[in-house]
Amino acid sequence: METVVDISGCVEQDIVKFVSQSFKGEALVWWKALIQATGKVPLYNLSWDKFVDLMRETFCPQHEIEKAEADFLTLVMKNLDCPACVTSFNAMSRMVPYLITPEPKRIACFIGGLDPEVKGHVKASRPATYLSAVDLSLSLTLDIIRNKSVRTTDDGKRKRENDNSRRSDKKKKGNSEFKKSSNQSGDRPVCKNCKKRHHGKCTIDPRERPCGICKTKGHKALECKDLKNATCYGCNEKGHIKPNCPKNTKKPGEAKKTNARVFQMNAKEEVQNDNISPL
Repeated sequence: METVVDISGCVEQDIVKFVSQSFKGEALVWWKALIQATGKVPLYNLSWDKFVDLMRETFCPQHEIEKAEADFLTLVMKNLDCPACVTSFNAMSRMVPYLITPEPKRIACFIGGLDPEVKGHVKASRPATYLSAVDLSLSLTLDIIRNKSVRTTDDGKRKRENDNSRRSDKKKKGNSEFKKSSNQSGDRPVCKNCKKRHHGKCTIDPRERPCGICKTKGHKALECKDLKNATCYGCNEKGHIKPNCPKNTKKPGEAKKTNARVFQMNAKEEVQNDNISPL
């Protein structure tokens, strides 16, 4: 409002009359009611300071003033956004001009709301004017933001390098394990017939009965490598099978008796054949 008065070039005696003609809405209703109560002449003859005090009493009650003071005194910079902080400081200080006068008080209020990373440097420089404090704050916040962005970029690069190194280590480890397992198996495929690893055609007959001990083809039970783990069906002992069971072997006396019986039976058959007369 004061800026409009200065631009208009209105003389001091007509300032109240000029400003009151620009009232609208609630302000216009209030001014017309005031004219009806007191008259135009006393109102138009008011000094500018008394006119401002009259408007402030009407449209700026005490609780609103206290709220504006609290908001201004608790104003702080957020997220290193110095331009937004400067704009808010200038706008809110117009509501409470008595809190920023003289100039050193204004500078102290502004520095008090800066970010801790910036506040110490600005305070140590002891700016002589408010504008110098604002310029220094803008420059410092810009440097801090640039340093943080560079640090974030470097951290991202290091993280990617570490991830790539871990992946390469895992890949090398996996390749070494694969080569080791391949060397152990000899890169030979598993045969579907004998279930063993070998190249070329399988020489084992698929119709052949598997071994009774290891259940694989290509050899007999007597030739099995796991014969020591076999169980005999005759004596139920391990280490041999029934054909080789030591308990099944005949004694020498019994063998002689068996041979004698066989000799006698053969002799009887010869005698009977001699007694048969030819036709």
